[in-house]
Amino acid sequence: MPIKTGKKTMPLYENISITPESTAFKHCSSLAKGVSFSGEPDITLTWVKDKTYHKDYIDLADFSRCISLGEGAYLESLDRVAFHCGRVKLTLVKRNGFEAGKIIIGAGCVLQGTAIIAWQNVTVEDHVTFGPGVTLMDSSGHPLLARGTDDEAARTPVRPVLIKEHSWIGMNAIILPGVTVGRHAVIGAGSVVRTSVPDYAVAAGNPAVVVRYLTEEQKETAG
Repeated sequence: MPIKTGKKTMPLYENISITPESTAFKHCSSLAKGVSFSGEPDITLTWVKDKTYHKDYIDLADFSRCISLGEGAYLESLDRVAFHCGRVKLTLVKRNGFEAGKIIIGAGCVLQGTAIIAWQNVTVEDHVTFGPGVTLMDSSGHPLLARGTDDEAARTPVRPVLIKEHSWIGMNAIILPGVTVGRHAVIGAGSVVRTSVPDYAVAAGNPAVVVRYLTEEQKETAG
């Protein structure tokens, strides 16, 4: 049922939870060879519907091939690493009549309790490593003002996220909508990244700011 607040009606959220072994996951995903899972990730398909769409039902076909995992990608969902690490959470969101969001994970990436929410597109290029508990989102999930209107989902801002190759995202960092993290960039633990980070930069803090760049020697080592 939609959430009602006085005379206002919030969007309706309809969800399907799936596992990597399910037929639904095979329908929704494209897995390259060598993809491995430690523990079971939490994979959710969500349709966020304004009033016009409340009578329609979520359709698995709308989420076809919306998750792509590159060769050798590793998803850690067990709390057995040195730091606290929960389940990897991949959430694809479709709103009203828009296409469902897409999550693209490149080759050799490491996810450790990583949460990714895609209303449109979250792309992680090759050989990116996430420390435990990182969150990436391409939408806050609601507009800033005028909550509880019949067009709230339609007005929800969405801005794609891009994490470029060989970057390192520290434990518990949060990557906000519209951010691009550059090649070989490093994001400090616990950072809240709301603006894009250049190639070879080291950024930290809340909000994250560039504190330095890799040295020329480090760049040569990084490639």
